Amino acid sequence: MNTLLKHIAILASLMFAIGCQEEFNPPVVDAAEQYVIEGYIEAGDGTNPTFLLITKSIPFFNELKAEQYAELFVAGANVSVDDGVSEVAFTELCLSDLPDGPIKDDIAEELGVDLDAISVDICIYVDLADALVREEGRSYDLTVTIEDEVLTSTTTIPVLNRLDSFKFRDIPGEPVDTLAQLFCNIKDSENVDFYRYFTDDDFGTLTPPFNSVTDDVQFDGQEFNFPLSQADNSDNFDINTFGFFTVGDTVTIKWCAIDQAHFDFWNTFEYSLNGQGSPFTGYTRIADNIEGGFGIWGGYSVQLEELVVVKEE
Repeated sequence: MNTLLKHIAILASLMFAIGCQEEFNPPVVDAAEQYVIEGYIEAGDGTNPTFLLITKSIPFFNELKAEQYAELFVAGANVSVDDGVSEVAFTELCLSDLPDGPIKDDIAEELGVDLDAISVDICIYVDLADALVREEGRSYDLTVTIEDEVLTSTTTIPVLNRLDSFKFRDIPGEPVDTLAQLFCNIKDSENVDFYRYFTDDDFGTLTPPFNSVTDDVQFDGQEFNFPLSQADNSDNFDINTFGFFTVGDTVTIKWCAIDQAHFDFWNTFEYSLNGQGSPFTGYTRIADNIEGGFGIWGGYSVQLEELVVVKEE
């Protein structure tokens, strides 16, 4: 039996098994409300301010109405981070308090949203004075106090193995003059390393692609050449252009080292996200690193590169 027939036989067996199963309607469980953290600290090229968002969880099957959206964001918390030298208290900033300028622009770029278009008065917590020592190899202990609840976490900013060359080449299959595929080269260390990357998408915002994280299991300690895909958040998905770069464009690549807990969060999150709607995908528990709540407190060591898309032979 050839490979195609094997795949057809397996698919038919799966469909038959599914067809014989009774419909399963999971019970609706009113889970206890949790505080959800999303915060990042960066070191390296063109880094963003250190910031934190705090929201409340809602039950999976609940419908989120527009008037409830503003109630998800938590204000009035006490947020601090210990970098091993000093403990720095973050400043609470709400959108209504943000003046136009670099800080507002940086936050908008990191979140990937137009802050002026948001009607909800979202509050964030920022190391406004940039008092934290942000450097590779350092750990950062987070403490968040909300009334009588305390949430904690620790992240590190690992040492980054930088990409040392970039080449745009013809896309696989029939070449297209206007499209190119990006290949990068890295000299990986003999340590266990974890990476995440971003590119600017069709809207000019630095965005992670569908599979933005990787470990170095396949190339640990080696010099390795591999492709990177362009992020695409457009509504019009085209398999013929997806992940490729347009010749003549200027693009930004953000290449980052992350620690294992940070990798586990995005790895399980993206696996769950990419499997939504598939009848063959099971439930995925997203790994997080917040004690007393849920979410991610993550460190990035950053390499930022601006490239002109010109194909090489």
